[in-house]
Amino acid sequence: MRVLLIDDEVLALNVLASMLTKLDDIVIVGKYTDPEVAYQELSSLQVDVILLDMDMGPIHGIGFAEKLLAEYSHLEIIFVTAHPQFALEAFNVNAIDYLLKPVNMPRLKKAMEKTKEKIDLYYEKKASLIRTNLKLYVYTMNGFRLLDFQNNEVKWRTRKVKELFVFLWNDRERQVHKTKIIEELWPEVEITKAITLLHTTVYQLRKTLKEIGAQHSIKLVNDHYQLNISINSDIEELEAIIKSGELTPVTIERVLELYEGDYLEKDGYTWAFHVQHRIKQSVLSFLNQYINLAKKTQMPSDLIEKCLEKMLTLDMYNVNYMYQFIEYYGRTNNIIKMKKLYEWIVEIFEVELGISVPSRLVHLYENYMK
Repeated sequence: MRVLLIDDEVLALNVLASMLTKLDDIVIVGKYTDPEVAYQELSSLQVDVILLDMDMGPIHGIGFAEKLLAEYSHLEIIFVTAHPQFALEAFNVNAIDYLLKPVNMPRLKKAMEKTKEKIDLYYEKKASLIRTNLKLYVYTMNGFRLLDFQNNEVKWRTRKVKELFVFLWNDRERQVHKTKIIEELWPEVEITKAITLLHTTVYQLRKTLKEIGAQHSIKLVNDHYQLNISINSDIEELEAIIKSGELTPVTIERVLELYEGDYLEKDGYTWAFHVQHRIKQSVLSFLNQYINLAKKTQMPSDLIEKCLEKMLTLDMYNVNYMYQFIEYYGRTNNIIKMKKLYEWIVEIFEVELGISVPSRLVHLYENYMK
């Protein structure tokens, strides 16, 4: 492991370096008393691990770690400090370990062994991805799920870490200013605290993505964040089919299969409602186009029924869809299903809404029953 040491006390720096030289498989690539100098030279040192003092005069270790990881997401941070009260704060930004001064050799050895295991796993995953050229996959219809390169569902550290990922992925073609992120994810939090929460959540998200083999996953440019990884998704496939305009049994079956539920429905993100509405309307329009085409041609009858079922599931108060469904059952002489459908319509209007069934539905149904 290539290790960098940062501590504003020269003696502490030298003692730690001396202890590390007694451990196997460690190369100390630099020792710094000035964290800003270390930051400037970091790009040329190929560092795996930084042992970082928490209290360095005007510079606090937590803030400095966030700055480092904004640019070098692959780094592992071990905090070294004489102040145990910072321990919880350190683990909130996902430090791999936290050593109290004076550091003893068994504790240091244990921390470095744990770090090496994590780094070895990271490089192993990275090499595997290079060989296979796989992509992550996102499911968005009904609820959000991210599958890693081995097709396992990613577990999120917190709900906000997940929401931040979804928010950035939703705007994946654009850079998003931190102010907009804060307004949507922490709307009622005081601004100073909200900025800290954002930095912490970004840090945890980077660590989560790094653990599944996605390096440099988030770009930060002039206070704008952008997701920087290649991901396939169900919604992109769905929108590509609709954009193609191909009204065939194959494309319709696939749309019905992909649309398990509304976009991010189970997650309940208010900022996603306008996208959810747009996608739903485009799917309804696409299915309706197919039904109109199918009436003029010899399209599979059961597929028309599936389309109408999906359309009423998505927009259950739509009188036009009800009319088409009654008409379909009447045209195919399926009286039993038409009766059940009409009973459901009566319950919707008279019981649930407390109004009469629209006359055009009543007349259509009665005509077919005659």
